[in-house]
Amino acid sequence: MTAVNTALKQRIIELHEGGLSFSDVGRELGMPTGTVKTHYYMATGQASARKRIPESRFIRYDEPPTIYGDALILPDVEIPFHDSDFLNRVIDLADAWGIKQVVAAGDLMHFDSLSGWEPNWHNNGDKSILSEADEIALMDLAKGLSKVKQAKLMEIIGNTKPLDGKDFGDEMGEARKVLRALSDCFESFVWVLGNHEGRLIRAINSPTNPNELLNLMRLNDERWKIAPYYFCILNSSGKEFRVTHPRTSSDNAARMLATQYHQHILMGHSHKLMYDFDPSGQYAAIQMGHCVDEMRLAYAAQRDARRNCHMLGAVIVRDGYIWLLHEHVDWKMLRKIV
Repeated sequence: MTAVNTALKQRIIELHEGGLSFSDVGRELGMPTGTVKTHYYMATGQASARKRIPESRFIRYDEPPTIYGDALILPDVEIPFHDSDFLNRVIDLADAWGIKQVVAAGDLMHFDSLSGWEPNWHNNGDKSILSEADEIALMDLAKGLSKVKQAKLMEIIGNTKPLDGKDFGDEMGEARKVLRALSDCFESFVWVLGNHEGRLIRAINSPTNPNELLNLMRLNDERWKIAPYYFCILNSSGKEFRVTHPRTSSDNAARMLATQYHQHILMGHSHKLMYDFDPSGQYAAIQMGHCVDEMRLAYAAQRDARRNCHMLGAVIVRDGYIWLLHEHVDWKMLRKIV
């Protein structure tokens, strides 16, 4: 226990009267909050803590995930309805550039089977005949075969009939396969929450720790981080980037957030692709597009709707600079940049 001498008491008074809360002073000095309060009131001759308004014991949401260095930002992947071709192009580029970190900017999962959308028409046909366990077993078996037989078995596995997305078990099984493949590509991951992750909360109708998402998807290793925030902070070469999945999806949302927080904004949620700046011209305000194949989403593909174009997109932050990736970039040229 820290010995509280005259000098330490004076330091407590200076820190608290300088604007720090008792809990902040405690963290600064390595002391329990209650001990800090007691010595402050004894030293200043004020009324005891029992006669004052007590500090709230509830958690303050002021410690969002913060990471440092370069990172690949993936907005709205909505697994297992992802666009694999675009994702593979982005991942290949990140690998060529030596990017080791990924931030999933909300809606990493789709949770179609938990959707509040009205039921949709679907194509007739049987579900996949392979369970997740069956497919893993067959893949293991294939490893012991000749190259020719491996290819044939892989073809058979890949040609199983499509799923309709309304069975929770089917959706989670397919999603776990994709997440396992993604996990093999990078060294660390931050999973920012989005509105689609909220579908799980609504379905179980109970507050829960976001780590349960990692448990559900069997991502129980230290490379994956998740916290109860819809944003995280990326610090690259001394510049702060707020990677966020905000409530609003308006055309000027990223610009308003950059103005509000005085940070570069990398925004998901809207599925729009826009590169703007705040009014000062100092902070980038980017809506990053999406990584989902919208032709696999019944509500987006089956019925015409008047809206701004949605575009595939992602971002790499490298040495403090933003690279906005989309369908029309020259992938071969980008891979040559060292």
